[in-house]
Amino acid sequence: MSTWGLFTAAGAVVAVLWLLRHHDNLGITQNEFWASIWTLVIGAIAGAKLLFLILGWEHYARGELRFWVDFDVGFVFFGGLLGAILAGLIFARIRGLSFMRGSDYYAVAIPMGHAIGRIGCFFNGCCSGHPPHPVQLYESFGLALIALMCRAVLKRVEAEKAQAGTAFRCYLVLYGLLRFLLDPFRADGRLERFLGISHQQLIALLIVAAVLVWHATTSSRKSALSR
Repeated sequence: MSTWGLFTAAGAVVAVLWLLRHHDNLGITQNEFWASIWTLVIGAIAGAKLLFLILGWEHYARGELRFWVDFDVGFVFFGGLLGAILAGLIFARIRGLSFMRGSDYYAVAIPMGHAIGRIGCFFNGCCSGHPPHPVQLYESFGLALIALMCRAVLKRVEAEKAQAGTAFRCYLVLYGLLRFLLDPFRADGRLERFLGISHQQLIALLIVAAVLVWHATTSSRKSALSR
């Protein structure tokens, strides 16, 4: 196994073990827990590959990459995140579970595991930054801080001082801002630009904007109901 694979696997294990420790708080059985994990993994892989196909279609058009032969090449984190969210929504709907209740715990687990995985990127040399910036370590440190902040918000949710989904929204906004700020430092050969920003930065801004609208809508609805 490569160094990247080792750290990625370690990050996944840490995240899953942390979630397993809190599975009672998720309001699901152990069987439902493992079923949800595999559902999210499948959704994440499908989403990450689909977004790469959309953004990097020219690599396949020019014959530089072949879908099945080079399947392990080309995944986009934002695609994986959106794919996992969609899979989680569908799973929760089918099983009659609360997506919001579980999402706050994933808001801690995801950046926790992601932070460990980014260390693997540093040692592997992928997702590199313009010298002298070790952008992978910047992101790893930022993700660790996000996990800690989301854990603090989760405690407020558990104490019913904040509504369900608050930690999840916090994670999406903070990670979106982190990627937007760090992307200009990356030097991994991506030339895609839209109005002077990368596709990843655009996606990050759209996610942040969507979450802020979501939060404002939820807050106004809650205020209206409390009147």
